[in-house]
Formats: sequence, structure tokens, C-alpha cells
Amino acid sequence: MNENQVVAFLDLLAFSNHVRENTKDALMTFNNYQAILGVKKIDEQIFSSSIKNNPIIEKLAKQNLVSTFNYFLPFSDSIFITSNNPNLFLKQLGSFILNCFTFTSYHYYNPDDPSNPTIVKFNTKKETIIENFYPTLFRGGITLGEVIPIELQGIVNNKLTNVTNLAGKAVVRAVELENKIKGPRILFEKDLFDILDQETKSYTIETDVKGCYELLWTGFHYTMINGYSEINKFDELFIPAMNLWKANNHLRFSEHYFKFLELVVFGTIKIFDAFGHKEKAFRHIENFIISQGLEDKLESLLKSSK
Repeated sequence: MNENQVVAFLDLLAFSNHVRENTKDALMTFNNYQAILGVKKIDEQIFSSSIKNNPIIEKLAKQNLVSTFNYFLPFSDSIFITSNNPNLFLKQLGSFILNCFTFTSYHYYNPDDPSNPTIVKFNTKKETIIENFYPTLFRGGITLGEVIPIELQGIVNNKLTNVTNLAGKAVVRAVELENKIKGPRILFEKDLFDILDQETKSYTIETDVKGCYELLWTGFHYTMINGYSEINKFDELFIPAMNLWKANNHLRFSEHYFKFLELVVFGTIKIFDAFGHKEKAFRHIENFIISQGLEDKLESLLKSSK
């Protein structure tokens, strides 16, 4: 038993809807996050011997690994992850979630079919293949406290096999948090916020949910050692998110995609604020939103950043 562990519960956003539409293509979202996880584990081995003499590069590299993930346990469309290093874990988790989205997001930047940006067409000599590249987006909760890894017996292909599971009060609370917010957002509790260092806190924001903060994973899109010029990468997140929202804004779950747009905006502004560029970033984003014809959404998108 460990009573001072961090546990994250992640749930694939809209997965059940994607399954109803196309099970085969929906399962590709599993392949996406598995590919990101595999690459990061390989990178751990590469970076461990090649970056030690450059503190700046070492710091950036560590943020993009999964070295703090003690357990990574997928089940159905959910994942449990544990760690005993809160500050680096939140950074690595944010980078992981970001990379899972950007793995396919370039298809939504200039989609083959604007009414459904997830549709991707491949032309061969014989035919045109059409697939849905659904976004790999997560909603979840992170808590600090009692986490108990346990080995249970299950049955796979009619044979008994050992299966790792997690139990504990922090596990229960992490699952509960996931249902308290809309969109691909990651909530965590104040007791975890209170032990974070200032650098990690720059990737977080207090929410309207009582006693909860949010991990602004979109902020990890920017490499701030490059300075204010990183703001030019804003469109790489905003346009794919905007196109997903536009394609779904007539559906009952459209709020999830608009909340994603908000997250892109204030996640960007918060990290540029931490480096002393808030006003310039705010004006850049304001002008960009107007250039996309979303003047009527300015107040909603910028309200959390003022």
C-alpha cells in the first residue's frame, strides 16, 4: 500500500459514439496512444546516455518521456496511470496527452471533408480508401493519496492469467473527477496543487469546480526556450480544434469540442503569461480568432484568460 501516490484516470472522449459509427476506425485511437507510449519508452533509452551534459536539453527531454509512469494500465476505453513524482509526472502526462492528439491532428487542419474532419481519403491505383481518423482526446481526473496495486487472476483465452489492478481511495476519487467537467479536460484536487512547484503550476488553472484545478496540457505544445516566436504555433492547435467543433456544433455533444477550443486558448495564454508575454499573446490570439470568422465567440473563448 502507498498512501502518497499520484493516480490519473483517463477516458477516451467520445469513444462510445465513435464505436457506434465505426468500430474498426474507433479502435485506431488505441493504436495511436500505444504508438506514442512506445516511442516515449524508446526515447528514454536513447536520451538516458545522450543528454546528461546539457541541462536545458535534459530538462526538455525528460518532460517528453514517461519515466515517472510506474503503472500504465489500459482497460476498455480508459487508462490508469500512477506515479510518485507529482511535478514531473504532470508535465509528462500533459506531453503524452498532447502528443496523442497531434498524432492525427494535421488531418483536421485542412480536412478532406470539412463537414467531417475525421474522414481521411487514400487514393490507390484501384480505389479510394476512406477511413475515420478519430481524435485521440482524453478527459480525466488526477488525485493524490492511497493507491494499492494488486494482482488478480483473470481468464484469457480460457486460461487463468495474472492481471494487475489498482484499488484505493485516490483511485475512486480520480474516477469521480472525470465526470465533473466537459471536453478533453484533466481535473485534479487542491491537495495535489499545493505540493506542486511554481513551474508546474504555470501549466494549471483553478476551475469553477469547487476545490479543483485543471492541467492545461495544450501549454506543452510550446517550447518556451524559443521565446515569444512560439506563439506562431498557435494555429497548429486552434485550427484542428476549431474544425472539429464546427463539424459537431449541431450535435448534442458539441459542448465538448467548444470546451476544447477554450482549453487551446487559455492553455496558450497561461504559459505565455508565465514567461512574461501575456498581453502580446492575448492580442495575437484575439486577432487570430477574428481572422477565422469567430468574432461572436471572442468573449467566450477569452473570458478565462483576462
